[in-house]
Amino acid sequence: MAAEFKHIMLMVKDVPTAVKFYSEGLGLPVKIATLGWGEVDANGTTIAFHASESDADVGSSPILSFHVDDIHAVIAKLESIGAKLEGRIREPSFGKVAAMRTPDGHLLSLLQPVAVSAA
Repeated sequence: MAAEFKHIMLMVKDVPTAVKFYSEGLGLPVKIATLGWGEVDANGTTIAFHASESDADVGSSPILSFHVDDIHAVIAKLESIGAKLEGRIREPSFGKVAAMRTPDGHLLSLLQPVAVSAA
């Protein structure tokens, strides 16, 4: 399966303030708003806001976020064509997450979601 584009992610200092800016200022409907994560709907495209722990990340270029079936295989393939893994593969409760730099320096976020078992 091809990677599935999910959203454009912006690193921000204050998620609730960013959500308010886009929802009240531009009239975009709020999908979710927490202290660490927010989403608004931009006519079918999700703009996501991620709380940054570093001022250096705030205002940087958007992060393209993709869901993948096998994060290790995708990382290996991207590395073979010039991408570089940023940091390590993390495993929060919702899946495996990795950040990669493209050969041009753009940041990609890869998520292999936790498989949901049919109960």
